[in-house]
Amino acid sequence: MRINVYSQELTDEVLRIEKQSNTGVTYSAVQVILHSSEKLHHPPQDDDRSAVTFWLPKSVKRRERLAQAFERMADLVRTAPHETGLD
Repeated sequence: MRINVYSQELTDEVLRIEKQSNTGVTYSAVQVILHSSEKLHHPPQDDDRSAVTFWLPKSVKRRERLAQAFERMADLVRTAPHETGLD
């Protein structure tokens, strides 16, 4: 699967969320909130905004590997050529 998020959709809003399943297990995730029109969310308490959600693995080792992947991604963002992309 490939997920494309365009630069115009990016925000700096990142959340940590937790959801309890019907089995009693609590799952944690980090979520990158994407830009969407305020007209789509009525009333304001309706938070069904678009987002990319990364559900976290249970083990400390796999969580650390995921954190390292995000850190590598941040480094690639900072070192990418400036003349590419749209704002």
